[in-house]
Amino acid sequence: LMPTTAKTDIEVAQRAMVLVGMEPLTSFTDDTDEALVMNTTYEDVVADCLAMHNWNFATGQKQLARLTDAPVDRWDAAYQLPTEPAVVQVQTITIEDVVQTYDIYEDKVYINASTNDTVVLNYIFRVATQDWTPPFTLWVIYRLASTLALSVIRKGDIAKSYRELADTQFRMAKARDSQQVTTQAVALDRYTKVRLGSNLFARIEGETT
Repeated sequence: LMPTTAKTDIEVAQRAMVLVGMEPLTSFTDDTDEALVMNTTYEDVVADCLAMHNWNFATGQKQLARLTDAPVDRWDAAYQLPTEPAVVQVQTITIEDVVQTYDIYEDKVYINASTNDTVVLNYIFRVATQDWTPPFTLWVIYRLASTLALSVIRKGDIAKSYRELADTQFRMAKARDSQQVTTQAVALDRYTKVRLGSNLFARIEGETT
C-alpha cells in the first residue's frame, strides 16, 4: 500500500517519534516519557504553527454575538468570541467589510458598534487535523521531532537538524497555501482614480477587471 498523510493527532505524533528513533505511542496517556512530552506539548506546538501564518485552510469567518452588558469604559459594546472551534488568532474585525479597531479581553471582543451593526470576525482556528494540508502536516511533524529530540533523547544536534528542516518546510507550506487564493483585482478608490488621471486609470482598470 502507498503511504498516506497523517490524518489524526496520534498519527502525527507517531511519525515525529519515528523520525527520532522512538517507538510510536498508541495513546497520549501511555506511561512513557515520550507520551508525557507529546501530551503536554502537542497542542501548544500545533497552536503555535497555526498562529504563524494566515493559513487559508484554517481561516474562518463568523458573525459575533453582541453581549447584553456594555463595557465599563472605552468601548461601546462587547461581543463573544467563538469557542467551537477555538480561536487561535484574530485576523480582523469588520463591519460592512470595513476593518475596525478593537481590544480583546479574556474571551470577548470590545469594539465601538451600534446594535444594528453586523460585526464579523475573521480568524485562524484550530482546524481538525484531518483537514490540514500535507505541507503543513509535515511542518508540524518536524517541529515535534525537534521537541522530542531535545526533551527526550537529549540530542541537541538532532533537534537542530529537525528545527532547520522545519524552517524550510514552513516556507514551502506558506508558498503552497498562497496558491489556494484567487488573484484579486486591484481596488482603486475615487481619490486614487483622480490622482492617476483618467487615461492611466482606464488602462489599469482594463488590466485588473
